[in-house]
Amino acid sequence: MTKKRLAVIDGKSVFYRGYYAMPGLSTKDGTPTGGVFGFASLAIELIKKLEPDFVVVAWDKKGTNIRRRREIYPEYKAGRKKAPQDFYDQIPVLYQLLEAFGWPLYELDDYEADDLLGTFAVQAGKKGYETCLLTSDLDALQVIDENTSVYALKNGLANIEKFDVEGFSKKYGIRLDQFLDYKALKGDSSDNLPGVPGVGDKTATQLLNEYQTLDGIYEHIDEIKPAVQKKLIAGKDSAYITKAVGKIWTDAPVELDWDRASIENCDLSKVKDILHKLEFNSLVKRLPDHMQITEDSTIYTEVQHEVELREVDWNLKLVDDIQAVVLSEKQILVGLTGERASRINIVDFSDEIIQKLSQSQIFVYDGKDFLHQTSRLGLEFKEWNGWDVRQAAFLIDPLRRDRSLSALLGEEINSDIEELQALMKVGLWQKEALENLPEVKNIALNYDFPLVYHLFKMEQRGVRLDKRMLSEMSQKLSDEIADIEQKIYTFSETEFNVASPMQLSEVLFEKLNLPTTGIKKNRNGFSTDQKTLDKLRGVHPIIDLIHQFREISKLKNTYIDALPDLADEDDRLHTTFNQDGAATGRLSSINPNLQNIPIRSERGRLIRQAFIPSEGKVFVSADYSQFELRLAAVLAGDKKLIQDFNDEIDIHTKTASEVYGIPLEEVTKDQRRDAKVINFGVLYGMSPHGLAAATGMGFYQAKEFIEQYFELRRPIREYINQTLKQARELGYVQTFYGRRRQTPDVNSSNFMVRSSAERAAANMPIQGTEADLMKRAMIRVDEELGDVSEQILQIHDSILLECSPEDSEKVASKLQKIMENIAPELDIKLKVDVGIGNNWGEL
Repeated sequence: MTKKRLAVIDGKSVFYRGYYAMPGLSTKDGTPTGGVFGFASLAIELIKKLEPDFVVVAWDKKGTNIRRRREIYPEYKAGRKKAPQDFYDQIPVLYQLLEAFGWPLYELDDYEADDLLGTFAVQAGKKGYETCLLTSDLDALQVIDENTSVYALKNGLANIEKFDVEGFSKKYGIRLDQFLDYKALKGDSSDNLPGVPGVGDKTATQLLNEYQTLDGIYEHIDEIKPAVQKKLIAGKDSAYITKAVGKIWTDAPVELDWDRASIENCDLSKVKDILHKLEFNSLVKRLPDHMQITEDSTIYTEVQHEVELREVDWNLKLVDDIQAVVLSEKQILVGLTGERASRINIVDFSDEIIQKLSQSQIFVYDGKDFLHQTSRLGLEFKEWNGWDVRQAAFLIDPLRRDRSLSALLGEEINSDIEELQALMKVGLWQKEALENLPEVKNIALNYDFPLVYHLFKMEQRGVRLDKRMLSEMSQKLSDEIADIEQKIYTFSETEFNVASPMQLSEVLFEKLNLPTTGIKKNRNGFSTDQKTLDKLRGVHPIIDLIHQFREISKLKNTYIDALPDLADEDDRLHTTFNQDGAATGRLSSINPNLQNIPIRSERGRLIRQAFIPSEGKVFVSADYSQFELRLAAVLAGDKKLIQDFNDEIDIHTKTASEVYGIPLEEVTKDQRRDAKVINFGVLYGMSPHGLAAATGMGFYQAKEFIEQYFELRRPIREYINQTLKQARELGYVQTFYGRRRQTPDVNSSNFMVRSSAERAAANMPIQGTEADLMKRAMIRVDEELGDVSEQILQIHDSILLECSPEDSEKVASKLQKIMENIAPELDIKLKVDVGIGNNWGEL
């Protein structure tokens, strides 16, 4: 069986090499791109060659990465020249490229990229995975083993040398375990590490072949010829300093997120978009096979629209003829009826043209991005009614992997006039195709397209951060982490790196002798992942402390320390909302992902307290209560459940009462909790195993509970069965309002694939209907409250507004009314909880 493969890229090292290999490269407008091109080119070739299952990038964190090593040796890396400014100017562009590829970037205080390379190699090895390290720093050779290889950049970008166990020995004439001692002897001028002055490659190799280790050399110092002996004695301290500083630390306190690192996260549309935007058109054709379009379900070939454009001089009389727009540097290229096109300089835009662009159903690719770009160029639209070709492509086929314009057209696009031509061809096809899908057309015209402008405004506003609070919180959590570490050390009777899986495994299973029955083991010891620690709860008090350590460390590293760096000069955080990320139509949030900030834990809620309104404003929040469950009741036609909701009965207590066969007043908190778990879990296909794990029930008790539940909720069971039948027979499922999701895998012969597809199919109509109504609510809120408030965030089932304190009560009341009455056609009451506060955490 082929091992899974992880590729770890030493980000700054590769970027630096690319920068100097491609000097002076820039786009037409003068934007420097050499480093990004070099990085992209090299990374594409490596991924193409290695075909990894996971890819991550390790990065040297500015200002802190060498701090600990300088405590050992203050002259470490002294004298290095700072790179030119255009080197640093390109880094944000590189980040955009990495985001498109779906390659997470890791950086950590006090740890260099080499340490992260080594740490991730160890973590991959524990899973039995193979690791390939791409770097120009030969220090990485230290971590080579039977599962880890190094691909070292030599001169420029073309010369890459592979080092594995066998290749290393042939190259250096020593064993892998001797490499660090070899470095300690000869030093490293690039890092300003002295080693033993006067000892070079040949002498270092001879000494290690004879005496095996650095310690062995000094233990036999009297046997060494005087000339070399004198150098060794004089340089002993510097040799051991070089070894200590040069050693790669493979226990950095960071866990690789394998889900995020999966190559399946690559957004082909974004990759191709950014490569074209940077004018790296040659790289698009060099993308690896697994990044090319594969079996995208489409009907784009069924209708052909020929659009041949010729450029003409702009004439104001033609304003009513605009059909499509493409941003081209500081011009907008417009497509006109009659097979004509014209360029308009941004400075020449009249109110008449802007009004035409605002109100007409003009074809544009990614309307939200277009609005951001034009805003940066000084054009402000007060409304927007464009036909968003990218969003329409998502609605027609949300499972399609590549929704780039060239992929939709089926041809390479090499100029802006070709882009405009493609936009009109694809847009005309989409309009015709959606005539045969009237419900999907309705979703496009009344939900997804109108929301584009509202999301643009929300992203532009951003949300204000209290950086001082986050700084104080960071210090407080650092102190908590230190206290927890001391308690852990007390129980373990030794100090160790709690964040290191290998060291933790040694402490738990060798020093403390915790039970290992049912615990997975690999070559580096017993597993210490979350599932393993959950099995050990209650066995030893150290387990709860480790849980606390991990929870607090994750909050600190992922949010509290990271969020301030993402804010602008006005302390405002600008997340990006995507409509085309989840096939259900739900919005997702990236850079940063604000939807993942935990709200159930006390510390998680503390993070939200650092989100504050603008000066002189307050927050107003509205949150749908039990939204999915209410919609499930409606879609399933469960009249009894609908009546219970409309009578405002506590649905979880009622469920527990009916399943356990006891009066409402006798239901315990634990019984209500179990009912709550199944009420929501059933929407996601929760199994007896899942219910047992979530509630502490035994397997057979959980199985019986689910059977009794479905007897009680027979309409929901029948609805799920009917939904799956439609998925199998028609090949799609849909929301109450007609949003569709194709279901190709529900008939798969692979049980795992089929089961996953069935869960997605059963859940989509509920979550998708929820998404439809949330979008309708966001649009309506702006229409009715836009003069006295501004939408700031949409997270899960809630909307966050900002308004003046004197308007807050009126805004809260009207907001609640709008959202509760957003769907009068549904035979159920929607309940909305509202709150007013001075920070997000209060709501």
